[in-house]
Amino acid sequence: MKDIDKKILQILQENGEISMEELGSKVNLSSSPCYRRVKNLKDAGFIDRNVAVLNKHKLNLERPYFVHVKTTSHNKEWTDQFKKIIRDTPQIVECHRLMGEVDYLLKVRLKNSESYNEFYFNLINKINFASISGFPSLEELKETTVLPLDYV
Repeated sequence: MKDIDKKILQILQENGEISMEELGSKVNLSSSPCYRRVKNLKDAGFIDRNVAVLNKHKLNLERPYFVHVKTTSHNKEWTDQFKKIIRDTPQIVECHRLMGEVDYLLKVRLKNSESYNEFYFNLINKINFASISGFPSLEELKETTVLPLDYV
């Protein structure tokens, strides 16, 4: 990937609403060539979609909770059911399958500990788990949607 394309991606990650004119001026291109480069990056799959990043505090989402999930069942039926629950639960903003003692790590956005308790009981009533442990974040030191471009 050319450096100019990396620079375009970096700028777009920080401000997806930037005009082509302003973006072009930041990378020393006029609007039309800049637009073509952005279109090529989209067509090549480097840009999945444009979204609005909402203010979690305005939405009363006090802090993230990290949930460790252990299961005794790893069969396809359980896994498919779990994936559907993950997709259908808007409070779960990330889910990762892990190696080691914990099978899954969920990042959950909730209002407070009372809403965590409600989330917990809703989850355990939908599917069986070996164990679930929730950990509220005390402080968010970094949260970003900007991805590193060092490896492309």
